[in-house]
Amino acid sequence: MNENALLKSFETLFHQSADVQTGPGDDCAVISRGNTTLLAAADQLIGQIHYYLDTPPRLAAAKLLKRNLSDIAAMGGVPRWALCTLACKDCSAKWMQEFFAGLEECAKQFNVSIIGGDLAELPAAGQVSTLTILGEAPSDEICLRSNAVPGEIVCVTGVLGDSLKSEHHLHFTPRLAEGRFLAQNHFTRCMMDLSDGLAADLPRLLEKSACGAIIDLDTLPRRNGCSLENALADGEDYELLFTVKESVLEQLQKQWQFAEAFTPIGRITSERGSLKYCSNGQEKDFKGVKGYEHFTV
Repeated sequence: MNENALLKSFETLFHQSADVQTGPGDDCAVISRGNTTLLAAADQLIGQIHYYLDTPPRLAAAKLLKRNLSDIAAMGGVPRWALCTLACKDCSAKWMQEFFAGLEECAKQFNVSIIGGDLAELPAAGQVSTLTILGEAPSDEICLRSNAVPGEIVCVTGVLGDSLKSEHHLHFTPRLAEGRFLAQNHFTRCMMDLSDGLAADLPRLLEKSACGAIIDLDTLPRRNGCSLENALADGEDYELLFTVKESVLEQLQKQWQFAEAFTPIGRITSERGSLKYCSNGQEKDFKGVKGYEHFTV
């Protein structure tokens, strides 16, 4: 049993109404609403999995929201509303007050309204919070994992790896402005959020687009000089992975005005399901580098 197989089996399990343009299998669901679309996604934050239990509750809450904001960014959208649930055991009233204060502080920063949620007590010690994010985007600007085309250049924002040690996983900024810029200016129609590591997330994009990719390891932007394995598999990067036509790459580079650079790291190929890594023009064996995955037993 593994996460990817489970998720794939669930994608066709649930029936969808006619207004659902994109259901399970992308960063957000896409629901038609006339000239615009509603974006919806949900994510969880689990103590000792996504953060240490001594992490300040304000930081944990902000991470929960920002993880979801990164999904909206990957669709080229704008976040609007959120619902939050918290289930825990032996959490003090002060801890919960700090958690929700941190959530509101982050929500104000990104102009998101927390419109409701739920509280529950776990039967054993632990902390589990979930958040459902709702956003919007013009119908003709939605970016999907399934829109990559052979010949396009694969790019990433920011740098990758070393997220836990550097505490990037707590202090990252979701790439909402960058995602909106890429979608609004029609530089890309294929984008996703990097949360489980490039080695785990890129294959998901390739599967949806029925194509392959060659990644140039020499160009991979690495945080704090971390190893290639760390850059590929650590996860918790919350950067954007996107494709762009080679004919507009130079124009994008000239118009890019964000503090964090983007880096071309490879190319989409027509070889369905093939992900190859190369260095100095030679193919390298990184098949054992998989990224993070739940349910690996």
